[in-house]
Amino acid sequence: LIAAGTTVALLTGGVATAWAFSGTGGTTKVVATTTTTTTAPHATPTLPDSGPFTIATTKVDQLRIYGQPSTAGSAIATLPAKTSYGSTTTLLTDPEVPNPVSGWVPVTVPLHKPNDTTGWVQASDVTLTQTNYAIDISLSHHTLVLLNAGQSVLTTQIIIGASKSPTPTGLFFLTDPINCNTISVPGYPLGQCSPVYGAFAIGTSGLSDVLDSFDGTIPQIALHGTDLPASQLGTDQSNGCVRMPNDVITQIAKLTPLLGTPVTITP
Repeated sequence: LIAAGTTVALLTGGVATAWAFSGTGGTTKVVATTTTTTTAPHATPTLPDSGPFTIATTKVDQLRIYGQPSTAGSAIATLPAKTSYGSTTTLLTDPEVPNPVSGWVPVTVPLHKPNDTTGWVQASDVTLTQTNYAIDISLSHHTLVLLNAGQSVLTTQIIIGASKSPTPTGLFFLTDPINCNTISVPGYPLGQCSPVYGAFAIGTSGLSDVLDSFDGTIPQIALHGTDLPASQLGTDQSNGCVRMPNDVITQIAKLTPLLGTPVTITP
């Protein structure tokens, strides 16, 4: 279901490299589908205890996200049924809304500045499911921890953004899993990737806080493998993405469900 010849870009270390999907036909540049604004720095939202966490999957062609639980105003974002990478549009519900509004679901808006922007979708437009999995990333410790019902099931050292292109902090979620060059995890698209992505990459809902674009498209933050030796883990050298050993990213990619899994990045 991936558009033939679509070219996309994630954030890698070193030079900017485009990521082209296999296919025939012309090349199409992917552009952001959401409104971008700039505001003051914000606090990182916190997930409630150990879950479960609620995920909203679109069941309409155009998913409109509103600033308030009402269609009276304009939508702050309109998302297609499929992401630029061909995944079904899936959102993490906002864990900080204490009182639900009948007919509406509070969500975190993906690929929208500022990061952690929240909004509302109509309940009739989405299907709700749950996951017990969550990912915690500590930039100061250079660690990623995969949690299941609040219990650590995997811990790894990581490579994070360089000082000029830091990895953003906040609450994000997984949106776009891609096999790189060979099929490591069946069921997900195969991309023609630069070696810096390693075996697998998973785009997130987050954008770089310091880059307005990357290689002609949106500066989307991803978790991905690496072609660097293990001795480079624990360093700051990417353009904002989080790199990890290839066996770790492929293990994460095998989670069920995967899309919508919350990712908390703290300083």
